[in-house]
Amino acid sequence: MKALYGAIALTSLMLTAAACNQEQKKVDAVPVGSDVQLTRADGALVEGTLVDRDADAIKLDVGPATASVPRSDIADLRVKPDKAAPAPEKAKFREVTLPASTRLSVRLETPVSSATSSVETAVHGELTQAIVRDGITVIPAGARVSGVVSGVQPSGKVKGRASLELAFNELSFASANHPIDAHYGRVAPATKAKDAKTIGIPAAGGAVVGAVVGGKKGAAIGAAAGGGAGAAVVLSTPGREITLEPGDVFSMPAGRTITVRVPL
Repeated sequence: MKALYGAIALTSLMLTAAACNQEQKKVDAVPVGSDVQLTRADGALVEGTLVDRDADAIKLDVGPATASVPRSDIADLRVKPDKAAPAPEKAKFREVTLPASTRLSVRLETPVSSATSSVETAVHGELTQAIVRDGITVIPAGARVSGVVSGVQPSGKVKGRASLELAFNELSFASANHPIDAHYGRVAPATKAKDAKTIGIPAAGGAVVGAVVGGKKGAAIGAAAGGGAGAAVVLSTPGREITLEPGDVFSMPAGRTITVRVPL
């Protein structure tokens, strides 16, 4: 009986090996440069251009990136006759790779401010718009983004404008997390024109008063005194801060390619 079981197991292994060899021959028969449909062992369909292959893997140009697929992970590989070709029977979902330049429109959920927030403070938001490619919704509206405050500079009294920087490293939806490298930042507007007005008008007023009192010398003294008064106002008054409230919407690039599996 043991001999029989052994023979059956050996036969099964031989058939499996033969099937694998046959599949590898099919892989090697596809010309480099062909548009292909590759189905992974777990049912993921990858479509692209065959650009290279070796003894261990094949490489497909999928547009924004090159996908390297181990030969052991290939369940089927075939030339794609046209763009409208149906998916192979073994395929269960489509593997789509979005470029790093993909714009993410985010609605903020966490209030942040250059005056009160600190680096590493957690921030969260959600996508306001779905990401669609070739008519297929790859990432739905409402997908979550998570990150931190990566840089913050309060407004200074002497110099320096307020700034606020956010870094998002994770995009989540459909029980899956996808790494991203998205950044958004803002700098407070310059106040030079306002500062010049604040300093200049008192200076001019001082010059007029000085001229009336003591001629040219009085004008110089009055200008200095007037200008000093204006400068004191600027130096003691901080500039504008940057504040982002829950519900604020902004756009930023994903920062890295995102590969998503979309059910067929």
